Amino acid sequence: MAFKKHIGALAVYAASVFAMGAANAESIEIWTSRDAQQGGVAVVAEQKGFFKDAGADVNVRFVSSGSEIPAGMAGRSISVAIAAWTNPMSMVANGLPVKILARTADTSGAYQIVARKADQIESVKDLEGKKIGLVRLPLVMPMLTKACAAADCDFSKLTLVNMQPEDIVLAFQRGNVDAVLIWEPWATYSRQLDGDLVISASDEVTLDGQKKKLEGLYAAVFARTDFIESNPNETKAILKGLNEAAKWMKDNTDEAATIISKQINMPKDVVVSTLARVETSLQLNDAWGVEYDAKAQQLYEDKELKQTTTAKASVLSGPLSEVCSDCVK
Repeated sequence: MAFKKHIGALAVYAASVFAMGAANAESIEIWTSRDAQQGGVAVVAEQKGFFKDAGADVNVRFVSSGSEIPAGMAGRSISVAIAAWTNPMSMVANGLPVKILARTADTSGAYQIVARKADQIESVKDLEGKKIGLVRLPLVMPMLTKACAAADCDFSKLTLVNMQPEDIVLAFQRGNVDAVLIWEPWATYSRQLDGDLVISASDEVTLDGQKKKLEGLYAAVFARTDFIESNPNETKAILKGLNEAAKWMKDNTDEAATIISKQINMPKDVVVSTLARVETSLQLNDAWGVEYDAKAQQLYEDKELKQTTTAKASVLSGPLSEVCSDCVK
């Protein structure tokens, strides 16, 4: 769902999709994607009892895509969520009362360009004249344009085929596309279908004479401000539970993959592959704020946001600093 869709339409959509009601202090619902990179840390926090230990009764609920969450928050049926950082960014830009409480993961490595081995595509430059299956979202398109610029390839020579993730993998399997730009778990499925990783968003490239990560892509936990104001202790408990889960996952990757696999109904090897490409930790720092501001400005210039926003306007760091002072820098 494009960010520029009218927020009123989102609210109407939310009323038809979510009938569960807004979360409350007695039983809090955290909505997230059914994947390992965004939803994994919440699943672990719930299943290992980290939320309960912190003093919050939390149930993790799933949407088919994080892009559905703005509708739920606009319609007041979702109060707390974990999704790609561009979701709260779009809501703040549209004037919704939402605050980011923490960055939960660097998911850049989960976004990949995978090519069919049979086509002998060894670099981004080799994509010229090839068909690339992708979802044309403003979240991921800059990865392709930047990768092409860094490789000095002619973007006009790429044939882009817009599809849904599951259709992209099927097209890849059938040889209808030569490469795909996709995220986990679809990237792993594509590699398992005799595909080679060409580049991920976490890889370092040279752009404008500087070496830098290709594209920063992150997950964040965010909430409606009325929830935060009405439930300050529960808000901190959620963050504490997520933080403990993130730390535990680093030392218990295999068990974490088993837990996540069962809860999201995904093969364990795919979860293991995803977790290996994601850095999960709760953070708020100045460097991330700079990236946030740059991404918001880019989306505004691309007319995906009706107005730009900033980390200062979007982030509420107080609750995380009380739970983990080292997490806020």
